[in-house]
Amino acid sequence: MIKTFIAIAWRNIGRNKYRSLITLSGISLGLASLIFIRAFIDGADSQMVENYTSFFSGHIQIHKKDFHKKMSLELSIENPLSIEKILKSNPNVKAYSERIKDYALISSAENSSGILLMGIDPFTEPQVTTLNRHIKKGKFLSKGKDNEIVIGKKLAENLNVDLNEKVVIMSQGYDGSMAAGAYRICGILDTGAEEIDKGIALITIKAAQELLVMDNKISEIAIRTKEAFTADEITQSIKEKLCLSCYEVLSWKEISPLTVQWLEFDRAFSNIILFIVLIVVAASILNTMLMSVMERIKEIGIMLALGTRPRNIVLMVGWESFFLGIIGTLIGTSIGSIMVYYFGKTGIDLSKFSHALEAYYTGSVIYPKIVVGYITLWVLIVLLTSIIASLYPAYKASRLKPVEALRF
Repeated sequence: MIKTFIAIAWRNIGRNKYRSLITLSGISLGLASLIFIRAFIDGADSQMVENYTSFFSGHIQIHKKDFHKKMSLELSIENPLSIEKILKSNPNVKAYSERIKDYALISSAENSSGILLMGIDPFTEPQVTTLNRHIKKGKFLSKGKDNEIVIGKKLAENLNVDLNEKVVIMSQGYDGSMAAGAYRICGILDTGAEEIDKGIALITIKAAQELLVMDNKISEIAIRTKEAFTADEITQSIKEKLCLSCYEVLSWKEISPLTVQWLEFDRAFSNIILFIVLIVVAASILNTMLMSVMERIKEIGIMLALGTRPRNIVLMVGWESFFLGIIGTLIGTSIGSIMVYYFGKTGIDLSKFSHALEAYYTGSVIYPKIVVGYITLWVLIVLLTSIIASLYPAYKASRLKPVEALRF
């Protein structure tokens, strides 16, 4: 008996091809939209995290305890070799680089500005960050050239300096003495991130140790892992092997809580958009299923008059919606996946909004990123929605009185 009503439901799909096509279009285009929007958001979020960590922070940082809050030279790591042994033994650590950080004053013949001075290893730093790829003019730092400095584009404009011109760095040394040194500009950075281009200067780590009288001490070790979103787990594994009363191990989430807040806001906002799209899909399904029932009121009346039970009417309409949902989700998944794959390769150029996007480290070209888990989730949600949306018209059909239905 049940098989009979399933067969009737299947035939009903082909009886009115126009109506079925409208329903399938609503389901498939709605699901394709949900998949693509989700992939676009995930791609943008991944780029933002990857660009932020690649520009400056790395995925994980190790400091002397409380250095991140106080940024004081007194809180320097005196024996980095013991930490490096731990990092070398961790298979999830892709690369690491020693750094020195200090707030300093940079001056030219015309102007001066407060900066974050970073002493970096020219060989290992490019393995952790991509600063070397954002040189607009000149070249990046190199070993043995300890009298050279790299500054940001905005900072160069503020100081009114260019390549090969000299600037003076002033700060307080590790021993409390006045530290000052002259450096020749070898490169100008243009990352698009104002806080970097305006407020950071790079010299070699050896030059920074000499300037700040730090001997072999360092401020931090920046680490790059295989995947930014697994940094929390790797951070925990490193913590287990270090003395936490002496050192602090921070993931990028702890280094930049503002980035995490932005991600949470972005995802909350995107979920609202996706929910609205889902409501539109549900309304489309409900509308077409109601149309389907209204067109067949006489037919349903005859079935009821012949003794068909109301629950079997509900079953028939429900199976019809289920079949449409299955076909629609298959088409929608295919369309959405093809769109994500295509734009994931070519990217979506949003250069008109590049200034705003660069402020959030997103970049002007977004590459949607497909996540299988999200596709499965949206397929199930849309399929379930198509079935639920059919319950009301199915219920209305089952409550018809045969005499009234035959007179309709």
